Amino acid sequence: MKSSLLLANVAFAQPPGKNTIPTSHAMTNLEFMLKYLPVTVAEDNGAGNVAHGSTNGRVQTLQENSYTERNCQLYSSAGSTTSSSSHVSMTQNGLGEACSYSSGMQYGSGSEMHMTFAHNEAQCCNACVATDGCLAATFTTSSNDHSGGRGPQSWEGFGIHQPDVTDRQTTGGLTLDELEGKYDARFGDFSEFDAFMDYSVTFYTYDLQPYIDTFKADSIPHFLGQWSDGSETWYSMIFKVPGGTYMLELTSKVKPSGASSLPQMEQRMSPTAISKYSNKGSSPANVLLIASINRATSDIDRIDQVYSSMFMMATTHSITGKASRKCFDGGRGFDVCFTSRDSDSVKAFSVKDHEDNMWGVHATTMTSPEISDKYTHHGGYSIPNSGITYLQSYWSSNEPYPLSKDTWLAYACFQSYVFDPTGFSIQVGGPGRSLWSGCNGEVAV
Repeated sequence: MKSSLLLANVAFAQPPGKNTIPTSHAMTNLEFMLKYLPVTVAEDNGAGNVAHGSTNGRVQTLQENSYTERNCQLYSSAGSTTSSSSHVSMTQNGLGEACSYSSGMQYGSGSEMHMTFAHNEAQCCNACVATDGCLAATFTTSSNDHSGGRGPQSWEGFGIHQPDVTDRQTTGGLTLDELEGKYDARFGDFSEFDAFMDYSVTFYTYDLQPYIDTFKADSIPHFLGQWSDGSETWYSMIFKVPGGTYMLELTSKVKPSGASSLPQMEQRMSPTAISKYSNKGSSPANVLLIASINRATSDIDRIDQVYSSMFMMATTHSITGKASRKCFDGGRGFDVCFTSRDSDSVKAFSVKDHEDNMWGVHATTMTSPEISDKYTHHGGYSIPNSGITYLQSYWSSNEPYPLSKDTWLAYACFQSYVFDPTGFSIQVGGPGRSLWSGCNGEVAV
């Protein structure tokens, strides 16, 4: 049996948590997030946004005690420079390459693009590499700067990760671009709520208005709705990051201007999250604070069976009805929520079709637990040690391989992934770690 020390370290060092959705357009994703959201390039994105065998559209949200203003100015050309001790200027050298830096120098005006947030000059460089038309950038240094380290750092917030792992396959199902087309066909102009909006991550922000105004000005489609926690009204804004299937939901108690009548939604945060954020004040950078990772499901009862009785995760919120919702404690300060909607089965490409597509790719491509596919969508949250112990025993007598589209629980050796009934997975272990029987020569039970 594995040692208790190994089990005690299941929640490996990844302080902020994350949600990863693969993409085929990582730089499109990255450019959008850096332009419109208070995020920085992930510290371990790699030189020129290439590392870990992938082209990386990976960002981390800004923390509350971090920057109040954007500090990385992008330029469409490299103009003349002047001396400035608090600046580092750079020209980009393309995807996968570090920039050429000039410390103590600042570019003049004339070819400014937008600004982004960055913890250091390398992140500012990567922001320029990701931005169409950007050739140069200037980073403004300050006492809030940080750098160094593999993986998400303590000074970074929640990870919104969109990698393009180019050598992974989607054999057995839709390509990522084809799946994006299914999302777009369901959303249309975003005037109505759709069940695929449940494939999202929810963040609290004090006021939606700055995001609404910018999105309207730039014609970015988004959905606005309202919901009640039983005593107060909250408002949600949902949108898709262009070039993929990553959905974000921002929620606030501040009523958007002109919002006299918005579509009614079910409660979108657990009582714990509501209590945590209900009295949270504003911030200069309009920061995003993680509330939950969300998934749609065609079978809420099986989700409850898996997460409650097998993963041993505590329930934090439960709703039944035409929209049935179950939330569980993700162990890192946020919830993991699943929603099943009675009306979704009539859709041309339903939540069940989405699940069958995910499992079809897993079954065709993952012919052994040592092989991963491009549909390894995963959240970075924690299964309690009691759940890990249960799974180790369960899989010792219920080997899921060979997989099929009807499989509803499986594992992969790399980073000890656990696939739940939705076809999405949990990254349980750190790099190189495996907890499951037959992985890397280890025997779990």
